[in-house]
Amino acid sequence: MTNQIIKRIASKILRLANQYSKEQLRTRFNLPPTVSYEFLSLEGNILIGDHTYLNDYTRVDTGVSSKVVIGKHCAIGRFVHITSKTHNLSQPTTDDLHPEIAEHEADVLIGDFVWIGDKVTVLPGVQIGSYAIIAAHAVVTSNVKPFEIVGGVPARHIRFNQQHYKYSSDKG
Repeated sequence: MTNQIIKRIASKILRLANQYSKEQLRTRFNLPPTVSYEFLSLEGNILIGDHTYLNDYTRVDTGVSSKVVIGKHCAIGRFVHITSKTHNLSQPTTDDLHPEIAEHEADVLIGDFVWIGDKVTVLPGVQIGSYAIIAAHAVVTSNVKPFEIVGGVPARHIRFNQQHYKYSSDKG
């Protein structure tokens, strides 16, 4: 009985902490009230459109001179990482002469009505067109066209999604 009470109290504390964290994120990043998310990590210059939802443990981060823009009505899976910064290949780590890591930054732009599956990584400089679908576990290293379905490591073209054409006024 005591264990059940402790579990209930711990569960309520976690829910309250998550609610407080959610409100802080909503305020800090000026998220529209229609954006839905749980256990989200945001850092940097990020803009998220109306009616987009980001599932558990998604991380979106940017550098100081780059941004991530996510369109409206997007569905983003669990454990997704979207980043506009990475290590610069000319100096991928630190040494005695270079104590700071050099970073490469490039904006990430995600269109409207995009579906990104679980555990996807989207790397700097990528543009994902509206109505695109990214298969689970993909690593997106290059641009994705509107209505395109991609998957794999690195993500490659699978086909175009004819089903989404009926929802769009911009047919390709």
